[in-house]
Amino acid sequence: MKFKYILSALFMTGLFACYDDEGNYDYQEINEISVVDNLEENYSAYMLADTLRISPTLNFTQDSTTEGRFEYSWYLTSQQISEEKIIKISDQLNLVYPVTAQEGSYYLSLGVKDLETGVEWLTHTTLKITTLFSNGWLMLGEKNGEVALDMVTISTTGDTIITHDILKNSGLPSLKGPRKMFSTFREGFKPWMAGCFLMTDDGTFELDRKSLTSDVSTNIRGVIYDPTVTDGFAASDLFQNGTYQRYMLGDNKIFINNSLMNANAYGNCINKYSKYSETYFKAYPEALYQYHPYMISGNQMVYDMDNKRFAQFTQASSYCDTLPDNAGDPFTWKTGNEMIAINNSLYKINGSLVSYAIMKSTENKYYLYSMLTSVTKKLARYDISTLPGIAQSNKFAFSSLTPRMLYATGSKLYACEFLPSGISYKELQDFGDEITMLYLDNTKESGKDFFYIATYNESKGGTVEKFQLSNDPNDIKIEKLERSRWEKLCKVTSMCWKWN
Repeated sequence: MKFKYILSALFMTGLFACYDDEGNYDYQEINEISVVDNLEENYSAYMLADTLRISPTLNFTQDSTTEGRFEYSWYLTSQQISEEKIIKISDQLNLVYPVTAQEGSYYLSLGVKDLETGVEWLTHTTLKITTLFSNGWLMLGEKNGEVALDMVTISTTGDTIITHDILKNSGLPSLKGPRKMFSTFREGFKPWMAGCFLMTDDGTFELDRKSLTSDVSTNIRGVIYDPTVTDGFAASDLFQNGTYQRYMLGDNKIFINNSLMNANAYGNCINKYSKYSETYFKAYPEALYQYHPYMISGNQMVYDMDNKRFAQFTQASSYCDTLPDNAGDPFTWKTGNEMIAINNSLYKINGSLVSYAIMKSTENKYYLYSMLTSVTKKLARYDISTLPGIAQSNKFAFSSLTPRMLYATGSKLYACEFLPSGISYKELQDFGDEITMLYLDNTKESGKDFFYIATYNESKGGTVEKFQLSNDPNDIKIEKLERSRWEKLCKVTSMCWKWN
């Protein structure tokens, strides 16, 4: 590939202006440069995943050995007409470039300047940058005491590519306390449905859907208009039940957003029991809701930790409602218990999805409550106090097909079946390392009882494995899925499927 000699400097000095031809010419050969090897006509790379390495071999017609005579520069220039910005990415001949530029097509140029003559030679190739971040599993956790985000991208052939430490080049500062990842489902003609949010103790930030980059200006505190919210607000739960209603919990408050009408803005919190009340209850950090991307109407529920009872709200609420009890109900909405965990499943009863709550009584007994949130119906209460390790567990997942619960204590995974006839349980596996996350897939392959287990080992890092819970009515079994084990991850505590 030949270098192109740049003449712009000559134009600027007026070399080609009008002059008298005296017929006296004095030509002097210059040190011409060309690339003879190790520079392709085009390159491709994954943004924030690849490092582009090019070590071109140059040929000089004259001097090539004088130290410090030549200056090298690598440039990226977008091929989009609307983006003509030139970015210098290196000042070394041998290029080592961790790809941080945005997705797109670029001209990649190498400039070599002869400092003795001032002449600069340029050669060009092309670089196509694509993203691994269109679809895949976002794995949120901790690494070296900081929030870390990895991503597992699954190709059409079933191969996987793991992108580590995405937040290192995201534009966000170091963050503490990973909480939850949330990515909304989006139909192509409904852009208001889209959103990808990182929840941490230090704040909640919206990530760009293509590059997973961000900055502090995306802190969700900036779109909450409630004056009672502090600058340190951090969300603990986000969910979106319809085409544009979005709900958020954080700092024990509840907020509702109509993204079609108000983009990503949130009004006053609604964790109170009358419209004009200034008395707010502390809401448990997660909500009970019917998990469905197209569900527009229906009730959502939250647990009032002050009064130890369930409360109800809808997408149109400006406050919460208490719930009435009826004679013969399996339990009362005002339980008087401490909430341990909330889980929303895809298990259906009479066309409605079942939500669950694990609670601890003042007598140190443990109970499993089941209910149909969307129609505010109680189903059952089970005493699960005799389950092994239940007092130490805070990780739960529920089957989409059967009345079964998975839970983890330490390194052990258990299963529990709850039927009107009683409770049964089984120890499924001891993973040897601490189980840091238990997640049943309610999004990508919903309704098939695929679930994911994250473990952590100080020397090996984090691991996530995919399993399937059997539908055998006579036995509780799990099956490990082939080619579905990912290692050297952060200490994973939350995961979600990222949509386009």
